[in-house]
Amino acid sequence: MRNIFYTSILFIITNFCFSQNVNFIIEVNDRLLNHGEIANLYITTGKEKDAKKYYINYYPGDLVLNEEVITEINSGRFKKIYLHFDYYTYKKDNQQIANFDIEINSGLFNEPYLIANIFDFRNKKYKHWYQWLTEENYLTELTYPNSGKYIRRK
Repeated sequence: MRNIFYTSILFIITNFCFSQNVNFIIEVNDRLLNHGEIANLYITTGKEKDAKKYYINYYPGDLVLNEEVITEINSGRFKKIYLHFDYYTYKKDNQQIANFDIEINSGLFNEPYLIANIFDFRNKKYKHWYQWLTEENYLTELTYPNSGKYIRRK
């Protein structure tokens, strides 16, 4: 019994030592995403073919990064980090999948909070408001202390 207790304490301590949570919220069309709505979540250190891919975990409000990812982000070698995930939705009993790549400045991971609101242009309302700002099928608005907001078209 004592060994189980000590083993569980050791597991908890090592888990805190080798991972770090970033206060990060992912929204699509102003709606907070739940754990089961996204999959294939990873960070890449660039768009090149030789870029490294690190799989990470997300729980609403927390982006869980291991020590290797934190070291890579804080190394200063990369100005831009890309967060990729697949977003699963259902429309009229048909499953739809959208792939999003969010470009994040590496310094933003050190902010007290970071909110990524993705405006998916499959929704006509957001397409009308924001499509004039980008060539992509979506637009990402990053919110952090002292950040700005996109102005929408009426």
